Amino acid sequence: MRKCILLLLIVGIGISGLYMFTQDKESPSKFYIRATIYPTFSLSRYDYNNDIDHVEIRAHIELRRDSSCGGIIDNATVLVNSENLEFKDSKYEKRIDVSKENPAEEIKLKITIPEEIALERTYPVPDWLVIKSPRPSIIDSSQPLSITWDSQRCPGPVKVDAYNFKTGDNLINLDNFKEDEIIIPGEKLPEKSLIRIMVLHSWLFKKYIRGKRIAKRSEVNFMPWSQVFIRTK
Repeated sequence: MRKCILLLLIVGIGISGLYMFTQDKESPSKFYIRATIYPTFSLSRYDYNNDIDHVEIRAHIELRRDSSCGGIIDNATVLVNSENLEFKDSKYEKRIDVSKENPAEEIKLKITIPEEIALERTYPVPDWLVIKSPRPSIIDSSQPLSITWDSQRCPGPVKVDAYNFKTGDNLINLDNFKEDEIIIPGEKLPEKSLIRIMVLHSWLFKKYIRGKRIAKRSEVNFMPWSQVFIRTK
């Protein structure tokens, strides 16, 4: 009887081990994806007369194993609108120029991890946010400065920042601003200064990425924004 019981235990352990091994073989690791896309409309960059009306998609893609806390994946091929992103500082990124007359209406995301996964998804660009005034220029610092903007598809609250680009001193810093114009009084404008103005949506446009090999909470986020540089006399 003892021999029979021992034999059954050995067989049971063997079957259990085989089952666990099979489960491991049939449960490949999942992949966590966080994509952040910045539809960017720059009336100028770094100065009032540099890169006028430069329009681009700024893409940042983070890939990890199993979850947002998993190991970083650095051997993937990541494409956004057929442009190959470079791996830098734990993520894949690139600035992709697009047409001012016909800004991209969608982004096509393609991720390939050798011998493991190939994923393709297409997402609509929710909005292009564009500063309408001021245009890149040299302005009189004694006069009020009107800042206006246009949201082409999804009007809503915005964050407005204006600051001295050389000193970092804030002129305005507003969030969840519901109007479409703000005026900075002339007495608040510094003389002979370079000023950077930025307007961006106060919220993220978020879509979750789903799939058998995709980890929970994988997501693609869009943050439309616009900037302009001006100088004061």
